Amino acid sequence: MTQGPDSPEKLSRDALDAYQLGAYEDAVKGFQAAKRDFLDRGDEINAAEAANNLSVVLLKMDRASEALDAVKETPEIFQRAGNSQMEAMALGNLAAALESTGDVKQAEECYIQALTRLEESDDQETRSYILQALSRLQLRGGKPFDALTSMQGALDSQPRLSWRDRVLRRLFDIPGRFLGRGS
Repeated sequence: MTQGPDSPEKLSRDALDAYQLGAYEDAVKGFQAAKRDFLDRGDEINAAEAANNLSVVLLKMDRASEALDAVKETPEIFQRAGNSQMEAMALGNLAAALESTGDVKQAEECYIQALTRLEESDDQETRSYILQALSRLQLRGGKPFDALTSMQGALDSQPRLSWRDRVLRRLFDIPGRFLGRGS
């Protein structure tokens, strides 16, 4: 496929650049156009990826219901394509959108589904990100022990820990020692 000046690939790259520069409205327009053009071309996978990116931008702009609309069908698209890593990312984006709209129970379920899909890949960075998001959700939902377990998993997923994260890991080990499950 050619990637001319008006190709959906170029639209996606330009939208990503706009997002990184903080030009969110331009990013929204770019990802919407890219998604539409990918679909016109019959490229459902890249259209779903553009939709996920669109969802992230919309969440950044506090437009949660639009973000949810953008991302809600994408996990199934990646599942049909057999791409468990992209499905996990889409589930994570869906969970974030659900959380932003107040559907905390469904958000938690989507985060857990995302973690299940990531078991098939070695993407520790995404796993850590999803575990951290799940931990925050659980903590706000009054589940401190679940939140602690999720955050410990997030820290364990990171190959290199910052000084702050090493301190956190040591602090998180304390309850386990009291319960007879630690070093």
